[in-house]
Amino acid sequence: MLLPKRNSQVFWVAAEADALATIAGRVPPEFVAQAMPGGKLAPNLARRGIQGQRNLNPDIGFAYFNMEDPVVGGYTPERVALRRAIALGYDNRSEIAQIRNGGIPGQSPVVPHTSGYDPDFKSEMGDFDPVRARALLDLYGYTDRDGDGWRERPDGSPLRLRMGTQPDQLSRKLTELWKKCMTALGIQIEFAPAQWPENLKAARAGKLQMWALGSSADKPDGQGGLAKLYSAEIGSQNFARFVLPEFDALYERMRALPDGPERLALFERAKRIAVAYMPYKVTAHRVEADLLHGWVSGYRRPLFWLDWWQMVDVDMARRAAWKP
Repeated sequence: MLLPKRNSQVFWVAAEADALATIAGRVPPEFVAQAMPGGKLAPNLARRGIQGQRNLNPDIGFAYFNMEDPVVGGYTPERVALRRAIALGYDNRSEIAQIRNGGIPGQSPVVPHTSGYDPDFKSEMGDFDPVRARALLDLYGYTDRDGDGWRERPDGSPLRLRMGTQPDQLSRKLTELWKKCMTALGIQIEFAPAQWPENLKAARAGKLQMWALGSSADKPDGQGGLAKLYSAEIGSQNFARFVLPEFDALYERMRALPDGPERLALFERAKRIAVAYMPYKVTAHRVEADLLHGWVSGYRRPLFWLDWWQMVDVDMARRAAWKP
């Protein structure tokens, strides 16, 4: 069985002591660099016969902008430019390398291992370019008018972001990175901490300006990732409360089509719309790691379900010789 997150320290201590009591276990993110530095199994684990795997998940980390918010929402050119500048100014590379300990930059809401995902698709969504971000802000009138070091909105009113967060270690690291990146752009940002269920409730009710979270696919059809922009999903998966009739029509057409060139073309258009309006900044698709005993063969992390145990084989002689 896979160990729950709360036992991360226990898992790592057991792995280092060669006392793993499970067939296989997910390496907690904070220990990935020790277990598989540079993507390769640590020599001390390899010497003891432990195996390691790294897997690209069908998931995304993302931040959303409330499209109904008077500061970051809206569909006018200056509001679109603001969201795109914020997205360009956020250092997703540091999030991947320093906070998540593995992953690839997200280019769209469609996740790996699902239909519509193209590993060669590249977009502004995956870029970190603070120079271009500052240029966009300047061009659309988000400048420091009073000389206090912070940008104002085009009408001269204060430009302040407010982002939901949680009182846990991962969230604290993310807020520190967001604070650093926005300060570098001259944008003030503050954080509103609450428990995750409270933030989820507030997000679905449209009460948060911004929030960072993640999601995973539960099936290989990539259209589920695009539900984040479908207006009928407001109050559920569409956290951004994004409404665009063109997108809705495209989304509904996709549901009536089988996989094939026509549907793939609609995926491409949908992803371009997501990038153009930037209601979400998709930051990363996670790469996670598993450790398993040397007497196990056939294990692969399941992409969309948890029943993996019937797929593995166990060398019973080696298993009998193992002592926790």
